[in-house]
Amino acid sequence: MSSTPRISVIVGSARPVRIGRQLADSVASTLSTNLDAEIQILDLAEVALPMLDEPLMAGMNQYQNAHTVAWANLIAESDGVIFVTPQYNAGYPAALKNAIDYIYAEWKNKPSAIISYGGRGGLASAAQLRQVLEFIGLDLVDTDASFTIAQTDYTPEWSLGDSDAVVARYADDVRALGDAVLAKIDAEEEAEAA
Repeated sequence: MSSTPRISVIVGSARPVRIGRQLADSVASTLSTNLDAEIQILDLAEVALPMLDEPLMAGMNQYQNAHTVAWANLIAESDGVIFVTPQYNAGYPAALKNAIDYIYAEWKNKPSAIISYGGRGGLASAAQLRQVLEFIGLDLVDTDASFTIAQTDYTPEWSLGDSDAVVARYADDVRALGDAVLAKIDAEEEAEAA
């Protein structure tokens, strides 16, 4: 590659008490030791998008609000994205759907992957998210990773006692997703150069 690719790990939950950021940090650390890529965290709690307030449809690519332009730039500057999402009532969080719906062109053909988590791995969440991402045209890897979070992984305050240990149980899956996203980024760059 001509430059180091940037892969953004998107924290799909913005809830005040959550484990998504801990998991995303541990995922990013695992990816950083395995990939020749810049790994950055995009935490939706920090991005703090209001409920969709753009006057025009995202597909028109005429963003009016500064927060939308900033979010669009973060995604446009990412060569690939990995979504880290919990499962809430058999689906993925509203904050993640809101962030997806804000923009459109920036997602097109973006190499991407899904990591879901929950008491049973978040498979329903991943399935719903995959359906939406495929519909809007992201270039998803073929498989997802799923983290089953045991009650013993939690502290009394509902954070993870050791997020690195949780992610280590799935390190092969995380590395495989990272490799697959990077391979798609490389293939896209080669196609553009041809």
